[in-house]
Amino acid sequence: MQPFDLHPEFYSQPIWLTQEEKENPMAVIKQFFEDVKLIEVRGYLNNLLEVALTTPNNIYDDSRERDAVLCFIKQLEKMVEAVPLIT
Repeated sequence: MQPFDLHPEFYSQPIWLTQEEKENPMAVIKQFFEDVKLIEVRGYLNNLLEVALTTPNNIYDDSRERDAVLCFIKQLEKMVEAVPLIT
């Protein structure tokens, strides 16, 4: 069980953002894309996906779990592509 499973009310809120960042989240997004380029994001996501699905790990023994990871990565990548268009 993960810590966020035990305290969903806490982990459903931003926990890493300062008050200033909560008031101006666009600045956080802009900073992210100044630090990390889209091609790097794609590389990181691909590496994470490959490790998650090819390393012996019992949480991914179930094909539904693997499918959920694939769908999440695809959705996350689409979101990441959209963010620079609005910043």
